[in-house]
Amino acid sequence: MRVLNLNNTLLKLSISYIFNFKKDKAFSVSTVLSSLALILGISILITVMSVMNGFREELVSSLSGINGDITVYEADETDLLKLKDKYLDLQYVKNIQERVISTNSEGIEGLLMKSINEADILKIPKVSENLFQIESTDDNWVFIGIELARSLNLQVGDNLQVSIPGSSMTILGPVLNTHELFIKGIFNSGIYDYDKYFIYSNIEKFSSLTDSLIYDIYFDINKFNLEDLGDMYFETWEDRNQSLAQALATEKNVMFMILFFIIIISSFTIISNQIFFIKEKFKDIILLKSLGISQFQICSLFFMNSFLISIFSIFLGTSLGIFLSTNIDSIESFLSFLLNFDLWNNEIRYLSSMPYSIHVDDIIFIISISLISSLLASYIPILRIFKIKPNLILR
Repeated sequence: MRVLNLNNTLLKLSISYIFNFKKDKAFSVSTVLSSLALILGISILITVMSVMNGFREELVSSLSGINGDITVYEADETDLLKLKDKYLDLQYVKNIQERVISTNSEGIEGLLMKSINEADILKIPKVSENLFQIESTDDNWVFIGIELARSLNLQVGDNLQVSIPGSSMTILGPVLNTHELFIKGIFNSGIYDYDKYFIYSNIEKFSSLTDSLIYDIYFDINKFNLEDLGDMYFETWEDRNQSLAQALATEKNVMFMILFFIIIISSFTIISNQIFFIKEKFKDIILLKSLGISQFQICSLFFMNSFLISIFSIFLGTSLGIFLSTNIDSIESFLSFLLNFDLWNNEIRYLSSMPYSIHVDDIIFIISISLISSLLASYIPILRIFKIKPNLILR
């Protein structure tokens, strides 16, 4: 019972060292600074990792949601129908692709025209999610992205003129075959390049341009057995964007390593704070030792003090990191307005807005390394307590 009361007294004493601001103003300042360093380190690390995860997931989702998880270049449609029987949720879109030039009074744009069946437009996930279209019996229809509509000042119901290189050649180059297409709908995929440079036209009007049919398959590649494709020539979205996938993974790892050192640096502030604190409480330590309190209990007192500060800092840093992550788009817009500078250039970043994705395992890992580094940093200065000899000092 006496030991329990002594432990409770030491715990109260440790807490009083934290909140006794009037008596220990210097310690209060150092505590705030060390806590602030850890809070900022954790919150920045969580925010950056969440944005990197969101950027990768959104980009992968958009890439596969436009061009398909798998693209088959040489296949018989009956083989794809067999795949659809095996994978009930599988969708495929037959199309042909041509490079075209679009011109109007607002400017000139080089585009990739994918000719498909009209019903298949709803099978393309990232197009069908944000698609505005009107009813029309005109078979010269075309669907364009919102960025192209803004660039050329077009809207649903207008006409889009496209020029396709023909087989006839002149001294100035190939003869261009011009077509006037009716804009039946405008889509917003969320990826700037696709929204500006991809258009979808009627395959019945342009099937004579080429005999090369392409099939875009939309299905979770992690649930798909690629061996079922047999001898078909195909590419996955990772094959088509291998360098981009590697760049994203490398960028995430490098950013994590850089920001991890912020937490390490904040640990050094905890060490300096503890050294300063132990020096400030030098007389208290001598008094406690003179009263017969063991060195282990005294060390526990100071360790508990640092532990409580670390737990509070980690909790606050994690909360702040989650808050910043969930509001990152609003924060980016505010800073861009405040600085009069576009911090998120959608032409460079592919995506029209800043995404985020909070992974619980990442947060647990960040909390773990923060706690371990903080506790190690708290333990090192406590070793100084063992060197204090009250009998020599009191003499």
